[in-house]
Amino acid sequence: MDASPTNGLLGKLHTQQDWPRLAEAAQKLANSQPSNGEAWRYWGIAELMLMRGGPDKLLRASLLNDFESGLWLGVIQEFATHPPGDVTPHDLLAQVELAKIRRSPYLDYPQEVHIETLALCNAACNFCPYPTMDRRGDRMPDELIDKVIDDLKAIPPTLPFNVAPFKVNEPLLDKRIFSVCEKIVNQLPSAQLRMFTNGSPLTPKMIDRIAEIKKLNNLWVSLNEVDADAYEALMQLPLDRTLRNLDMLHGLLEQKKFPHPVVISRVIDGSDRDRAFLDFVKQRYPLFQSFMIGTGNWSGQVSVGSNRRVPSVGCWRWYEVSIMASGKVALCCMDGEGKHVIGDVNTQTVLEIYNAPAYRKMRQFTFSRKAAAAPCDTCIYP
Repeated sequence: MDASPTNGLLGKLHTQQDWPRLAEAAQKLANSQPSNGEAWRYWGIAELMLMRGGPDKLLRASLLNDFESGLWLGVIQEFATHPPGDVTPHDLLAQVELAKIRRSPYLDYPQEVHIETLALCNAACNFCPYPTMDRRGDRMPDELIDKVIDDLKAIPPTLPFNVAPFKVNEPLLDKRIFSVCEKIVNQLPSAQLRMFTNGSPLTPKMIDRIAEIKKLNNLWVSLNEVDADAYEALMQLPLDRTLRNLDMLHGLLEQKKFPHPVVISRVIDGSDRDRAFLDFVKQRYPLFQSFMIGTGNWSGQVSVGSNRRVPSVGCWRWYEVSIMASGKVALCCMDGEGKHVIGDVNTQTVLEIYNAPAYRKMRQFTFSRKAAAAPCDTCIYP
């Protein structure tokens, strides 16, 4: 460890969630610089994560005018009303981040906007509501797509936000998707794009078109299984075709001919296949990032095990707008069927819907999803 730790080192250890080293380094810095509020705050956070105290250090930091320590103390006070064992250290971290965003411009403007241009998918995943979804085949008119993009121009041009041109669909099945992405990039200077696919449509031509998209955060591929029988049972697609596509994509990354990060994800089930998936991706696709996703119940639209825990924290999705192909706005991205509609971009602007009193109240005053109305109070999505 550094002989004389600095605030920069503490921030790095916090990002790495290396709580033992953070506690040691922060204690050393706080003892040598008693008026360093940030050091006291990091010491308190590490102690909390290690479950051996911490509020006294956070109070000391707050008295030294460290703003963020006040957020931590507020979260601890709110969670004090929860039953013992109901709150995990991860909940504390997540809730403080939500406290920060609540005090940011994203209270007034969405952090992410989903635009589902065509409610169509070629897979039938059993963890997704699509196979039984009533609105399959809905197509958003070109004029409405343009109207939504025009609405988003009201977001300050200096405020970054994401646009995800998908919801419960395979976006690459819509032939308009690349022109939609181009319009977003050209007309919304602060917008970044996210692209999602199950990987089966990634032909050479399709990969070339994706490579041309500007301001793309990443290409996200929902692979989920690496055993052929399990994959085909889960997604109703042939694994060999998808892997050929991914082999080709990885080769282009190796040759530096594909400019975007690629994320390969799995919806976990707690079995040994979770680890096998990570090992497979690491060995076969070392340039891809792996991401493991907890199973969601999609607002009660997909059946999952009854032992799943509803997180005690609030929800990041209260800072999003999820527009279905019909133009109706679902409560969130996990309301796949659109049973909980909060607005309609055919007759309202995106920001009118985002700042409608009931939806804004959730962002501004609802501390925990358990304190929210249905379906948020039963949502198990992480």
